[in-house]
Amino acid sequence: MSENYLNPYQPTVSTELQEEQELAEVRFRMTNHRLRYGESKYLLHWHGLRLFLGSMIMISASTVIFITALYYGKISFLTSIVITLAAATASYMALVHNAKIAIRENLKRYGMLDGAVCSVSLIDHKIELTTPSGTFVWPAQNMKIYKTRKGHLLCPENLVFLMIPKANESTRAAYKQLIRNVKARSLGKSNAA
Repeated sequence: MSENYLNPYQPTVSTELQEEQELAEVRFRMTNHRLRYGESKYLLHWHGLRLFLGSMIMISASTVIFITALYYGKISFLTSIVITLAAATASYMALVHNAKIAIRENLKRYGMLDGAVCSVSLIDHKIELTTPSGTFVWPAQNMKIYKTRKGHLLCPENLVFLMIPKANESTRAAYKQLIRNVKARSLGKSNAA
């Protein structure tokens, strides 16, 4: 088939509609709940191996400590469980503590705070984030995008994420179009329609 083949059953797209698709914008209000949810999803995707290996080591160490404590009988069963759980929780949190601090500082720098009204759009193959702190732009082809239960997580650079919630102030069609366009650009396609 030639590249110039025209499908008679495919509806034509007007230039106005193409411009609307290019300029899909999603507006939303950032909340602490959305920030923490996005942070946890970001950490799972970007530090997943570290968390997995750390969890395996902690489970092994906790099991050894628990069995040793029971064998020697120095402490009770319930006390040994509480001690191993507390140690495992503390070491698990220590694995991502520095990353959490850096993420929160970056989000503050970009103006993504509780109560901030944000908008995300795709303009000329670039993701544009507008917050009370200003407008920030990243190339769409380098964007990593992850689907979550509550929306989409866009990762433009290390230790920065944009949590675009499904429940936002824009229309559902604008949300879907923006996500479709970002996915198309991040896959390297030149046409999102």
